[in-house]
Amino acid sequence: MSGFFRRRHQSGFSLIEVIITLVVLSIAAVGVLSVFTSGMRGSADPLLVNQATHLAKEKMDQVIGDRMNPARGYAYIIPANYPAEAPVAGFPAFNRSAAVFCVTAANLNTSTGAPPCGSGYTHVTVTVANSVIGNVTAETVVANY
Repeated sequence: MSGFFRRRHQSGFSLIEVIITLVVLSIAAVGVLSVFTSGMRGSADPLLVNQATHLAKEKMDQVIGDRMNPARGYAYIIPANYPAEAPVAGFPAFNRSAAVFCVTAANLNTSTGAPPCGSGYTHVTVTVANSVIGNVTAETVVANY
């Protein structure tokens, strides 16, 4: 009978150990989640970035398409034909501008030069601005042949 009152080896966790573990894990989870939520607040809205990218592509396509468009009367890409749009029609949160520079074959990557574009090369930069995401820029070089 003396073995009946003897304390047997018990396995498992006590209630206090479980509560302490839950408290520690909860504090750690709050710390990790706060990092993610602050990162989400700081990231740009993907819809706005997508819209800005498409607006830049649209303007770039217009500039490239107009280079030999007889209906528009352009023989070359002319910088004055692309004034800034502030705001863009249908997208009031965006401003868009196209900068056109006449360049030579030796300096295709520069953003300097003035019309007339007798060299046959034009560096085009389209910038779309938004107060939330900043600027999205598209660049290309067009040969006016």
